[in-house]
Amino acid sequence: MLNVYLFTQHLKLESFNNFTKLSKKDDSNLFLTTHYLFDNEREFLEKLFPNCIFRDFADYLTDSEMADCDEKAYDIEKVDYSKHLIIMKKLKNEKVLANLKKEFPKFKGYILSDDLGLDENVWKKDGFKRLNGKYYYPFEKVSLSRKIKRLLGKIKLFREIYLSLKGKTAPQRAQEVYVSEYNGKKIIFVGKMHRIGYRLNLEFKKSDEELEKFNNGIFYPKEECQYITTWHEHHSCNVPDDDRYDVRWIQDGYLPPNYSQHDYNFIPSNVQYYAWDVLGEQLFHNKKLPVSLIPYRKKLYMPLPKFPKEVKNVLVVASGSGDWTALKNRSDDDMLVDAFVKIAKRYPDINFVYRCHPTWVHPLNVGVNAINRVAEYFASQNLPNLVLSASMPSTNLENFQLSFSRSSLDEDLKNADLVFGEHSISMIDAAFKELPFCSVNLTKRRNFYCGITDMGFLYCDSIDGIANVIESITTPQLQEEYPKWVDKYNEMTDEEG
Repeated sequence: MLNVYLFTQHLKLESFNNFTKLSKKDDSNLFLTTHYLFDNEREFLEKLFPNCIFRDFADYLTDSEMADCDEKAYDIEKVDYSKHLIIMKKLKNEKVLANLKKEFPKFKGYILSDDLGLDENVWKKDGFKRLNGKYYYPFEKVSLSRKIKRLLGKIKLFREIYLSLKGKTAPQRAQEVYVSEYNGKKIIFVGKMHRIGYRLNLEFKKSDEELEKFNNGIFYPKEECQYITTWHEHHSCNVPDDDRYDVRWIQDGYLPPNYSQHDYNFIPSNVQYYAWDVLGEQLFHNKKLPVSLIPYRKKLYMPLPKFPKEVKNVLVVASGSGDWTALKNRSDDDMLVDAFVKIAKRYPDINFVYRCHPTWVHPLNVGVNAINRVAEYFASQNLPNLVLSASMPSTNLENFQLSFSRSSLDEDLKNADLVFGEHSISMIDAAFKELPFCSVNLTKRRNFYCGITDMGFLYCDSIDGIANVIESITTPQLQEEYPKWVDKYNEMTDEEG
């Protein structure tokens, strides 16, 4: 008999000590997760259960199936963002279940979690029995819809994001407001400028006077003022959804032009998007959303890298995952972690620093224990040349942020010879510091960094590919090609759309 155990990384693995009697000596045991189990976690389970099989959601999903979940969810719900997310998650779980049953038509199913990408109801309707364990973040036993809404209401920041995406004025008061002027019109930036200030060719000054007006509901008409904020800060830009006001949400990170997600569609009617280059515009054009280039943007040109004579220090910059698109799986980030454990073993004389994304630890993103999991994995492998970044900004649920100062990344870049990541804007930031970079996609789905790698920049989809980049970055052949890619990036920067 095959036993299937379904859970997320909020479950403490020690919980399985209580379930060993469910498996008989000759049984096989399949552990199905939304994340990717590391070697130390697999070894723990293999000591408890015979004949272990490990699978994650991504193993049962093709690129087209995941994109189809996004599209169908948007076809069903175009108004309420929280309902759209619930529908998308349900469709994704149903597809995983259907494909699991194609591989294993007969089994006993047990479900231990109802979070981080899992929809418990889908599996229980098919006969999965609920088991309760110990959790890093225990959710209340309520419906999935109420669960999301309660959590969004409990955690202030995400409540504001949720309300603003629904087109309602959120009650949160803005904490920072900056003012400038362009072509005789006042430009008011709402929120933190960490992610965008360096790309704006205007001098902004913090204004307590304008902050007070803004929080008191005194707004300027569009003939006099333009309100701007970033995608990650728009929760605090509570300008009424009224065509009397001009509101722009600005791109503040790399935007995959091939995303199938639809959260950019859930905007107030008087909001338009600003992109910092024509590559950034592409996603919005694909979604038929109003977008234009920032008229006062600062064009940032990529310098030629300073190639190392020998690779001694490698920085890995992680992206993030969550349930905003079915194309993202929490196993994506874990696979990159696992790959660099193997690479660090292969190159003991190279120092590797792994920079987890600080927003991983939110209970709706990767999981509250996500960074600790990586630390425990690294420690279990006893690799002195592989460490977590010591300069990551700390965050917690009481003071959670989506926007961070760039100074912490600068610290990690100081000693790096080469930077790897999947689709993080931090790789472009590294390039501005004259560092070579390479995108890595170990998933079965599309390359989210295609806008950059289509220019020729380094890209690999295997552990051997990573090794090849490390070994070839010092060669004359690669160094002769690299300037061509830089030229293409800078030509794109000059395009006006």
